[in-house]
Order: sequence, then C-alpha cells, then structure tokens
Amino acid sequence: MVKVAVLCNNRMAIPALQNLYSQGKLCAIGVPADNSDVMDFCVMLAKQSHISLMIIQKENLLDQIDEFVTLCNADFIFTMTFPWKIPDVILNRHPDKFYNFHYGLLPEMRGADPVFESIRSTSSETGITVHRIDNKIDKGAIILKKVIPLNSGMTHGVLCTNLAWLGSGLLPELLNSLQNNIEGQEQDEAKARYYKKPTANDVCISWHHNDAKTIEALSRACNPWNKGAYTQWNGWNIRVVEATVVHYETSQSYSPGTIITLDDKNGLIVKCNNETYLRLDIIYTDEGFMSAYKLLSFGVKKGSSFVSLKSENN
Repeated sequence: MVKVAVLCNNRMAIPALQNLYSQGKLCAIGVPADNSDVMDFCVMLAKQSHISLMIIQKENLLDQIDEFVTLCNADFIFTMTFPWKIPDVILNRHPDKFYNFHYGLLPEMRGADPVFESIRSTSSETGITVHRIDNKIDKGAIILKKVIPLNSGMTHGVLCTNLAWLGSGLLPELLNSLQNNIEGQEQDEAKARYYKKPTANDVCISWHHNDAKTIEALSRACNPWNKGAYTQWNGWNIRVVEATVVHYETSQSYSPGTIITLDDKNGLIVKCNNETYLRLDIIYTDEGFMSAYKLLSFGVKKGSSFVSLKSENN
C-alpha cells in the first residue's frame, strides 16, 4: 500500500485528506503553526486515526521537514497551499518525493493565489496542476493537470470548494502516474506568468479605470476572504460583496463612481468606466452585511459618488 504524507495550509486540502485516510494511504500531516483554517480538523483527524501530526514553525523549517520525512516514511509527500518553500537540501536528499497541488493552471497562473487571479481576470477556465517540486517555485515538471470551467457566478469561496473536491477526485490517477514513475511534462516558459499575493491595492475598486464587468469580477474574487472589494463614500469604507452588471439608459452624463439610483425598487446602481453600469446587491461595512440600497438610511444619496481607493500607479 502506497503511503502519502500531506503538508497543508488551507481547507482545500480537507477532501483529499479524507480520501487518502479512507483508503488507508495517509500516514502523516504537517500544518504551519497558528493556522486556524485547518488546524482543528487535522488535530481531530490525527487523534482519531493515530496519524502523525507535525506543527511546523517557519524558523525551524529545515529541521522539521527533515524530521517529517524521516518519521512518516512516506512514498510521496504532497504540498497543498503550503506557504513555505521546501529547502533545496531536502529536495536533493529525497528526489521524486515532493509534489505540489497548485490550485490554478500552470504555467499561466503562477503565484500565491491563482484562485483570486483567475476570477479577477475573468478567465474562462481554471483547474489544478500537480507538479514536481524543484528549487524554483511553481516551475517543476507537470505530472497531472485537470481543467474545469470557471463560470461567471463563482466567488473565491465557491471556486475553492470546487477545486478542493477536484483535488480529491484526481488522487487515483495521480498516484497511478507516480507509481509508474511518470516523469511529467516540462513547463513552457513562453506561456508563464507570475502573480504576486494580492495586496490592499489589488482589492480596491477604481470606478474611473474599470468597467462594470471588471469590478463585478473583483467583488467575487474578494468574496468571502476579504468580505468584498473596497470603495469609500464620505470617508466611510464600504466593501462590495455581490454585484450585477446592468444595462441602464440615461440622457445625462455622469462621472464614474456616481450613484445613479438608490431605492428599494431599482437598488443601488453605479456608473463605471466605458459607459457601463453596476448594481451593488450586497455590501459589507463595520455595521454588518446588508442590501446595498439600505445605505440610503446612512445618508448616502442618489447623485453622490464613491471614491476610488486604488492607486493607479501600481
């Protein structure tokens, strides 16, 4: 029976962990310290199954990964959103053992959060790419790639769930390939693009530079992890959680960011760049989540404008 250990840092790993455990193939789990996202689940699973669990500190990464490899004695070690690079000395000492689940398509979507970038860029498809881990991030030979359509209604959270189950479902094919010593396909560097981890600037709305479709996609890319995309009114921070691109006809000229309608019948419609319009459906403020038109009760009025917080120099 093949034995697999998993280094994980995100709930997307949970279905795969459950699958491997149910088949008797999971032998160890490693989780970064202070990670509440998956820690409780992994602690529970380890206690119930007597599977080894290692809590990993970044400052002790080399020693702990070395110990992890020795103790688990796994045939393969999978990393699933693990935040730190496996030290080169470990990779050199244990060739053909470490493989990464990249929750996006390689080489086109390298980087820390391909889920965010795939949604924000309105890609038509995404998926999971499993590749060998080498001394360069996201550049190892591709062992297996599974593609799924990315529909226009998917939020960051919904896509993460879809990818989590995709990652669990591809395990039989992946393990079969690894046991048959499949070398994989080298990545085409001509197609490679790298995206940094989203910054505060990346999650801010620019009404003057983005059209309605782009802003709507950004709101989904920020939902739920950032509670929406940032804008501001009269110094008050507001996050757009859910929005809808709408067709609106008017003989008047409005600047982007202007609130065109604000009532319970028509909702809150905002003028965007390129003569496009966006209805804000759900927003988040320090007062809570609410239907956007309810901003009327906070003094927001038709004809007033939202402010772009995004720096256009970045």
